[in-house]
Amino acid sequence: NDAWSGALSEPAANGADGPLASLQRARDRLRGVPPGTPRRICLRGGTYFLDGPLLLTAQDSGTAEAPYTLCAQEGESVLLSGGRRVTGWRERPDGLWAAGVPDAGGVPWDFRQLRTGETMQTLARHPDPDPADPLKTGWLFARESRSGMSPWLTSVARIHTPGDWIAWDVSVPRAGEYLLWLYYGQYMAPFGRTDMDGCTAVQVDGGPEIALMNLPDTGAWSTFLWSQCAVVSLRQGVCRLRWTNRKGGGINLNALALCTDPDWQPREAPPEAAGPDQVCLVVQAQDHAEAKGRELTVERGAAKGRPDEIPFAPGDIPEGEVAGGQVTIFPAWGWVGGPVQIASIDREAGILRLRGRNASQEIRPGNRYAIQNVRFALDCPGEFFFDRENRELLLRSPSEGFSGEEAVVPVLDRLIEIRGEEESGSWAEHIRIEGIAFRDARYSIEVDSLYTPDDAAIRIDRARHVTIEKCTFSHLGGYAVRLAQRASHCRVLRCTMAEMGQGGVIARGETADQPTDCTVAGCHMRDLGRVYKHVAGVYVTTGSRFLVSRNTIHDVPRYAISFKSYGENAASHDCIAEYNDLRRTNLETNDTGAIETLGRDRQPSGNIIRYNLVLDTVGMKHTPEGGIVSPFYTWGIYLDDYSSGTTVVGNIVARNVRGGYHNHLGFDNTVENNIFVDGTLYQAEWNGREEMRRNTFRRNIMCYRHPEAVYIRSGGWHPEVLRECDGNVLWWTGGNLAESAAAVTPAGPWSKWLELGFDRHSVIADPLFVDPAADDYRLRPESPALRLGFRPIPVDEIGADAYRD
Repeated sequence: NDAWSGALSEPAANGADGPLASLQRARDRLRGVPPGTPRRICLRGGTYFLDGPLLLTAQDSGTAEAPYTLCAQEGESVLLSGGRRVTGWRERPDGLWAAGVPDAGGVPWDFRQLRTGETMQTLARHPDPDPADPLKTGWLFARESRSGMSPWLTSVARIHTPGDWIAWDVSVPRAGEYLLWLYYGQYMAPFGRTDMDGCTAVQVDGGPEIALMNLPDTGAWSTFLWSQCAVVSLRQGVCRLRWTNRKGGGINLNALALCTDPDWQPREAPPEAAGPDQVCLVVQAQDHAEAKGRELTVERGAAKGRPDEIPFAPGDIPEGEVAGGQVTIFPAWGWVGGPVQIASIDREAGILRLRGRNASQEIRPGNRYAIQNVRFALDCPGEFFFDRENRELLLRSPSEGFSGEEAVVPVLDRLIEIRGEEESGSWAEHIRIEGIAFRDARYSIEVDSLYTPDDAAIRIDRARHVTIEKCTFSHLGGYAVRLAQRASHCRVLRCTMAEMGQGGVIARGETADQPTDCTVAGCHMRDLGRVYKHVAGVYVTTGSRFLVSRNTIHDVPRYAISFKSYGENAASHDCIAEYNDLRRTNLETNDTGAIETLGRDRQPSGNIIRYNLVLDTVGMKHTPEGGIVSPFYTWGIYLDDYSSGTTVVGNIVARNVRGGYHNHLGFDNTVENNIFVDGTLYQAEWNGREEMRRNTFRRNIMCYRHPEAVYIRSGGWHPEVLRECDGNVLWWTGGNLAESAAAVTPAGPWSKWLELGFDRHSVIADPLFVDPAADDYRLRPESPALRLGFRPIPVDEIGADAYRD
């Protein structure tokens, strides 16, 4: 009773006093307590459906000696819900269950989530995924709607490795000198190259190579230009034309043209006709007779599309109303994914139009998507749809015997907000939240960017010394905790986060207002990114001096942990990720790592990544034809875009695509005493240009079995990339690394690598793991790595179960 004092945990016998009824009244009651006095709100067991978020401000601040505490009664389970119960279910003749949904305080409900009991039900979706493989199935793919894919939307890509080649058979009607034109795209400027002149060559019928010139940077991989780059002599008949990458570096080939007209100047695709009596032969790059490239791919739809239009083919989208619906889409390269609202559909043109800020990245043929929140998709058990016109929630029974068990839809987008005031310079501080469960908060259908959705159950702004401990977050549309507006010295400890629409903990802001000096430790996070996909267990989009320690994070669509830095000033620096158990990450996106950093400020970060267990960094991408490739394009530990001055030590990384470690354009990084196991293509990788220097790689163990895998790869290689590479243990079960003629190092075969002075004290030998089949990568006493100074990794200290206060 909010008229009582709240000083008693049970009502008095005479009914004159007892516990309060609402959190807001308890907060207001405590505001009358003198500062410095311990203040505590204790919740008795049960579920509390909040009418609005609980706001704690500077008025509610405690002190280090007397913190302000919100907690559960010892031994009792407390749940705070931002939802509303849905009751009055009735079974309809069509097999659906229906319940009326009234307004909430005069505000119409508009929800996209439904929980029944402990289960999140599915927003009506087309197509339906296979329950046995829900990530790879149940997708439509953007594709040409009527006449098929234009060949000019197709290119041959990832032909950047020296020795890659493509051959075409060309029917030549008459012999003569032909100008060779390429329709190509290349973006090597970030790697220090303004052009690809002299890096590639052509041969005719196995004759001498002719170097290709006049190939300037086009500004983007998918921006294609025509350029006349050579003159070739062709005989009449079928000629074999072979292109070879001789010096490495990226180029995407869309088409080539052979023309006898010296005045011909193609500008479009398809190109203009040649002059009278001239021969002009146009060959699409993908129509090759033979090709060999380690990573060569045919990318259909590589040219940019519109961000607000999805082309679809007949039969893809059933007849029916799509107004109010949304799509979950992975646009462009498949780095991000999430919901975007549908604006309209043009069935005759085969175009699904989108709206809102989320429609911000171009859609390319092959991008996967699914239509949601439409009535015609309500066809599988557990799917629901909110009929707004009739204010009725429809649910296809999720199980036999369903009779309207507890059903809850979210209304609030946050449950607790801890916020100081910028105007008065006040801070909210020394606040503890302990032992409480949080559920049923909605997600924003429109966010600033699919890259950074940041809804959260608890929002902490301009606050310091806030501790969230032993709390459970589940069935939420966003993150568990969001830190922003210079939040500092905040801690999230021993919490559980599961079935989240976004991620675990996110830190947001610009350099000037970045959160600092915060800790996330001892937490168990799983099954994240149910709604938005570019998320992380711990995502420091901007922040410094974060400690992320002894967490267990698994089954996430992208990162487990990410520290990013943007702008010219230091941010996301001096962060530590240590003793974390990270498994099954990057399940739905690509070009990513389980632990990822970004260094766009191009400054030494001081970040430390140490003693983490990283298993199964997977990766997923669409194919232009409309398919799924997985595993694809991942690393275990990924130091992206100029990440520099980072220490990577004592980590165990197993099973990824492009290696246990990758650094892009960084300098002064130290990678030491790590174990890298079973990178499919490489074990470690550096990609960059001249400023990528002085990196150290020593006393690491690399053990791999894939027949075509190599030891180290480096795009834009020059010997100064590595200051030191030595004292390593290498073991390739597919053969003798030292005797292999393959380019297993950036310099080529092993012997060439040694000539540069690298790995002279390294050994090629079985590292003698205790039980690698069971992911036990401890070393047996006779391991050769120990003789080289390798320090045993403290595996017993890794993960949430190892956390101690």
